[in-house]
Formats: sequence, structure tokens, C-alpha cells
Amino acid sequence: MSDFGSLNDYLSGAAVKRLTAVECDPSRSNGHEINATSMKAFMGADARSDIPTTFVRLDDDEEDIESIEGTCSWWFRDRTAQGKGIEYRLYYQDNPAITKAEIGDALAIVMKPNNELIFVTAPQGSQSELELFELFGQDFGNRFKSLDFTNDEEEIGPIKRFILEELGIEIKANFGMNYLSTIESHFGPLTFPTTRKFSQLARQLGGELREFDSADKAVVTWWETEEAMFRQLEGAIIEERLAKGFTNAEDFLSFSQSIRQRRSSRAGSALENHLEQTFSEKGVRFSREKKTEKNKKPDFLFPSVEDYRNKDFPAEQLTMLGVKTTCKDRWRQVLAEAGRIEKKHLFTLQPKISSNQTNEMIDSKLQLVVPRSIHVTYTDEQKSWLWDLEQFLDIVKKRDI
Repeated sequence: MSDFGSLNDYLSGAAVKRLTAVECDPSRSNGHEINATSMKAFMGADARSDIPTTFVRLDDDEEDIESIEGTCSWWFRDRTAQGKGIEYRLYYQDNPAITKAEIGDALAIVMKPNNELIFVTAPQGSQSELELFELFGQDFGNRFKSLDFTNDEEEIGPIKRFILEELGIEIKANFGMNYLSTIESHFGPLTFPTTRKFSQLARQLGGELREFDSADKAVVTWWETEEAMFRQLEGAIIEERLAKGFTNAEDFLSFSQSIRQRRSSRAGSALENHLEQTFSEKGVRFSREKKTEKNKKPDFLFPSVEDYRNKDFPAEQLTMLGVKTTCKDRWRQVLAEAGRIEKKHLFTLQPKISSNQTNEMIDSKLQLVVPRSIHVTYTDEQKSWLWDLEQFLDIVKKRDI
């Protein structure tokens, strides 16, 4: 449905390694510098200061991911007199990517086409490290390895797209259809309607449920349609705001923050809206976001919250479904919901979760539900355990008798 380009559209070069003591242990070094001669391949030979840099510390708990803006400097030392030639070094500011990092963590320094840098670290053995491997390969050693993306023309799939956006890289897509005029005809010019109304229009444009081979395909298509609509409308609103200008830096930062918050809040609600429509059309009884114990609000309860609150209703006939567009360690939040239900279910669009994570889910009696089209990103062993939406619907219907 959408063409998101290839890595060479977003990355000019990168260098990867594992952090050593002199780079992240304050007791060994406080020089804030990295010997990065191999980065000359994409940084060039000329010294530069104040290179705009985004410092990112990835974490398996998305709420703990940190990203700050700063600068780096690129300098060289001529040590030919000592028989060592010319050494290039990257100097960096204090930042979470380093202060929270430990020896052995993965480090990637990425150059974007606009000559800005991304300085990112991830804990060794984490899901976040696995994501860096997906982009850059697993050859993270004690010395920098330089990577060139010039000839990388492979189309970006869901995994790489997810990771690039997590690094703060704006993915620009050719969606093949311009929805802006349709959106404006329904809601007025450059106006965000409620998420529920926006989702309803996405389903009208994406096709009715009966037109799809499976509920999985319908939900994914509706989701992608709504995302295309959202990105196009958001882009038009941003362009209009930039044309007007900002009164000061605080005004600009406030606008940027509102964009991030809107994206985050709408993503989860939109996915829930499309699942709700699917359940309704499939004739499945459910309650959405109703209180259970300790004011918890599971995303979906089956067959109803009234049955859940009825202590005489058999617990084995109750089902709950959490919904998260991406999960990482946030899946554990679902475990604390709906105490009467021993085995939890979680629907997500996140591709390629590590085996360590899915093994923890199994041990915690949580069943992952993932659209069939995303199953290909998981290992063969994981595929045998994953459910798709059709399997989940079958179980819910059988329990509501």
C-alpha cells in the first residue's frame, strides 16, 4: 500500500561498535571522546564543530527511552611524528546515551543525509540491541566498523521502519493516494476530528470487513489507511504552522511536543477502534475500557464487564485483550489487569520481538496476538506459538456459549 523507500534515503553512513571502559566509565575517562578514524568514510577529512546530534538511549521499556538534542565535534590529531598517522576523534556532550550506558552496550553513530548525527546506545542482550542488529548487522566489536548505505536499495519493511522511527527519523512515504481533499470534505480544512470519527472514515476508504479474507487483513488495512490519512493531514498542518512562523523557541518546542503527543495518543486509540469494529461486526460480545479491580481498565473484556464482575460467572469463560501498537517491556502492564483471568492476551503490530521476550510472555501466561502478515518477522519457533486475530476470535466465540 505504501512505499517507504530504502535505507539510503535516510542514512548516509554509520559506524558501530561495543562500548569499552574508556568510552563510558567515568573512572577511566572523562574526555567525552571516541577514537573514530573509521568514520572518516562518511564524516570526511575536514574538522568540524557543532554538528547537530540527537543522542538516544534505547530501552526495552519504551517509557524509559530518552532522546535529547545536542552537538558533537569532529577533529583530527596528526600523530605521524609518533608513527601513528592521523587520528580522527568525535567529541560529544554529556547525554543519556553515554551516562546510562555500560561496558559492552551497543553503540551506533549514524549520519543522516542532512549531515546531522544520531548517537545511539542500547543495553547488551536487549530487544533494543536486536533492533540495532536489524539495521546494521551483528558485527559490533571493540573497534568501529564503518557501514555504507549507498547501494542499499532494498525497500524498507515494517521492522526497519519501526526502528528508524524509534531513532527519531521521520519516515516519508509515497502512499499512492491523496486523502487530504476527502478528509477536508468531511471535517473541514486542516482540522483533526476525534479519533473515532477519523477511524470511521479510514474504514470507509479502506473497505468493508466482508471484503477481506480475514479480520487480520481488515484491521491492518484500516490501520495503514488511517496512518496515511493522519500523516497527510498532519503534514499539511505542520506546513501551515511553519509558514506562519514561531514567536520564540518555547513556542516552537511546544508545537513539536504537541505533535509527538498527538501521534502517541492517536496510535493506540485508532487500533482499538478498528478492533472494536471487527468484534462488533463478527457478533462478539465485549466491553471496552471498563473498570475492574483497583480501577484498572483492560482494553477489552469478553463477554462483558458485567459477566466479569459477576463472581458466579465461570472465570474460564472470561477473556481479556490488551492492545499496544508496540510493546517491548510494556507488555507486563497487561499482567496486572483483570485479576480473575489467569491467561492474558495482547494484540500488537510490533514485528520481530526477541525470543527472550516471548519466552517471558509464555512463562507469564500471556498469549501474543499478531496479524498473520507480521508473523513472517518472527522465528519458526515463535510462529508456532503466535496467534492471529482469527484464532483469537474463534476462542472468544467458543467461550461465549
